Amino acid sequence: MSHYTCTIVDAHATVHLGVHAFEKTGPQDILVNVTLTIPFQAMRKIRDLSDTVDYEPIRDFIQSWSQREHVELIEHLLHDLVDFCFKDERVAHVEASIKKTAVFSEVEGVGIGVNTSRLDWQQLQGARE
Repeated sequence: MSHYTCTIVDAHATVHLGVHAFEKTGPQDILVNVTLTIPFQAMRKIRDLSDTVDYEPIRDFIQSWSQREHVELIEHLLHDLVDFCFKDERVAHVEASIKKTAVFSEVEGVGIGVNTSRLDWQQLQGARE
């Protein structure tokens, strides 16, 4: 099936995140990547911004994390991000990842990701409740 993608690459954010004592002393830097898949049928006539899936609200959502209280698990941020992306009914698929960039000196980064369809995500949500 033909589709559009909407992509954000290496969005930088500073968040209060982590379970280790050294992670609770202050904010840390993360990099966030998101790719949304939108079927052609969902965006047939593109005349202006409202006819597209706009990446700016997603960027703003990621940036808002700097104002959040401390989050222990990076998975909470990832799940919130995927939920936010699927608020746009045209989005059929989300691939997202979050990487901590300064947890261990011997690695460039550590993180997690998800690659999910809307239906799979809805089923997972039901299983988590």
